Amino acid sequence: MRRLGRLPAQLLITTVLSTALAFAIPVFVDRHEYAKAVVDYVKNPNPENDATLRAERAKNQRLVLRTDLVAAGVLFILDECRLLRS
Repeated sequence: MRRLGRLPAQLLITTVLSTALAFAIPVFVDRHEYAKAVVDYVKNPNPENDATLRAERAKNQRLVLRTDLVAAGVLFILDECRLLRS
């Protein structure tokens, strides 16, 4: 019974640490579309290229966020499996 009382605290600590670790590691996203948008904007900085660059940057940021969340989930599950075995 004593172990069940500590479970919420362990879950909270695991959640916080796995999220902190996942977001602390930088994610590198190399997309051809973003590189092309940057090159196009540098060659010709007009409103159309600016809009394209902003849209591609938003896609990159969504990919980074999704990658961070998946990494946090994987770390959480791995740690919980370790805790349940002990």
